[in-house]
Amino acid sequence: MNLDNFKNTWQQQNSVNELAITINQSLLSETKLNKQMKELNTMKWARIIESAAFFFIILLLGQYIAKNVSVSAPVISALILAVFAIVGLAGNIGQIVHMANVDYAKPISQVQKDIYCLCSHKLQLTKLLFMSAPFYMAYVFIGFDVLFEIDLFAHLEQHMVWFYSVSSLLLLIATGCVLAKLNYTNIATPWVKCTIAFIVGERLVNIAQFINSIESTDS
Repeated sequence: MNLDNFKNTWQQQNSVNELAITINQSLLSETKLNKQMKELNTMKWARIIESAAFFFIILLLGQYIAKNVSVSAPVISALILAVFAIVGLAGNIGQIVHMANVDYAKPISQVQKDIYCLCSHKLQLTKLLFMSAPFYMAYVFIGFDVLFEIDLFAHLEQHMVWFYSVSSLLLLIATGCVLAKLNYTNIATPWVKCTIAFIVGERLVNIAQFINSIESTDS
């Protein structure tokens, strides 16, 4: 075999190897994508169940407010919690619609972007709902009124009102600082990964890691 033939054979072999690598990468991406499709289908049913739960909560709070039309701590608390419940219901419905609109016939890179937007939307919704934590006294006021028919706020002394107000403000600041760090771009940070997995679910963490790996490969 002369030098020219050897070069031609080498170039042909390189072309075959490059084609094989491209095909294998495509098959790997499609396999991962099929797995994510199953994960999203499971997530969709979870969002449907959550939507039903939020609707039930809104219905109960609405009935409570209708029966107790007054300017009192329990009623105001019910209004606050109803707002968060409505946000949760609207967000979950948006999630379901978004999942239904994911077109798997698009290029894989575009599908990954759609899934990434879905993940980000879910995380932002969850973070917004967690902002109800500083209003923890709303749960207490409603609980006392429903279970014991006692307006707890009316029986609180002034220093306790200040204590709960300051503690709620501090909790609001702390919650805001923590939630600001919870982002899929920080998924490599151990506590962020564990917290997101606990709040949103392991499925979204896996999807986020998959998307981040695809983006890092493309870059």
